[in-house]
Amino acid sequence: MNPTARREYFNSLAPRWDNIPSPPDAEARVRRFLDGVVRSEHRWVLDIGCGTGLLVPGLLADSRRIVELDFALDMLAENRRKHPGARVSHVCSDAERLPFAGPCFDLVLCFGVLPHFERPAHALGELLGLLRPGGRLAVGHLMGSQALNAFHASLPGPVNGDLLPAAKELARLFEDLGARVVAAAEAADSYLVSVEK
Repeated sequence: MNPTARREYFNSLAPRWDNIPSPPDAEARVRRFLDGVVRSEHRWVLDIGCGTGLLVPGLLADSRRIVELDFALDMLAENRRKHPGARVSHVCSDAERLPFAGPCFDLVLCFGVLPHFERPAHALGELLGLLRPGGRLAVGHLMGSQALNAFHASLPGPVNGDLLPAAKELARLFEDLGARVVAAAEAADSYLVSVEK
């Protein structure tokens, strides 16, 4: 799908994104994801495809620094409005053309965004390159791959064909990219693949 059409799609949703219905236990699912991957030693965190900042409240502990990155400028503007402050930076960029050089993050989070990458293997390889030695990259969603893929297929527009691979399939891709898989599991209400460099 044309990346410009996808960007315009998310920009158009930005003003009402936080009001789109989500599962009643979505907050608990996000907390479970963060509890499973974030450690106190993760001082510099990159949140890829951050949208309006769903993960920010759970990341602001332990004086960590957070870089919120999204390719949809309007999503990022909503995020900045909700989460101002010195410990949160906002960067508008594409996950496949990152504006960072070399290993600079302890933790990279891809929550609810992987299906929207134009070239997932390329993007994940780039993200692994941003991790410091021992750093972690985690991919998560509020539902498993089958449910998410069926949901995307039901939508009109640019995300209709965006697919999330099964957790075990994504784990194999990470191994091919040279990462060590820490966790690879999914259920109807969760998806987590976590790797270390």
